[in-house]
Amino acid sequence: MVDEKDADVLTSGGSSDYELGKYGTSFMPVKPDRLLQDGDTIRLGETKLIMLHHPGHTKGSCSFLLTVRDDQRSYRVLIANMPTIVTDKKFAEITAYPEIVSDYAYTFNAMKNIKFDLWLASHASQFKLHDKHKPGDAYNPASFIDQVGYDTALSDLREQYDEKIKKDTQQ
Repeated sequence: MVDEKDADVLTSGGSSDYELGKYGTSFMPVKPDRLLQDGDTIRLGETKLIMLHHPGHTKGSCSFLLTVRDDQRSYRVLIANMPTIVTDKKFAEITAYPEIVSDYAYTFNAMKNIKFDLWLASHASQFKLHDKHKPGDAYNPASFIDQVGYDTALSDLREQYDEKIKKDTQQ
């Protein structure tokens, strides 16, 4: 399963990626069994993941929401695909992804409105995993209740995006 906007990257083995495609095929091409759109649900046993289309980082970047339960309570968990910028080129020079500027803007707006209890990201540094949980620490989901950290990380990325837009137009 893949966000429909990244399906071509899978079927091309990565060669159609707007940034990394310049290196050619980087993995064996894969044909997705299912193309996902914003809000689609994926079921894994009793777990239901909701896919959130958050483009910019790639055309089909996505985050996921799910609910987990322990003996005490349920938690709404966000697995955030943080909208980092992966190119040094001016956005206007990325002809393979002409919607990149508007996609990032959409994602920043969408991500600031997500309601969750706990959040994680694809890279430990993005949500300060090593500060929140060290090997051997006791079970403590409250370590990942961090709306301020999420808001700060998203704000920092938004500033980087705004600065890139400014720099791109000045050159």
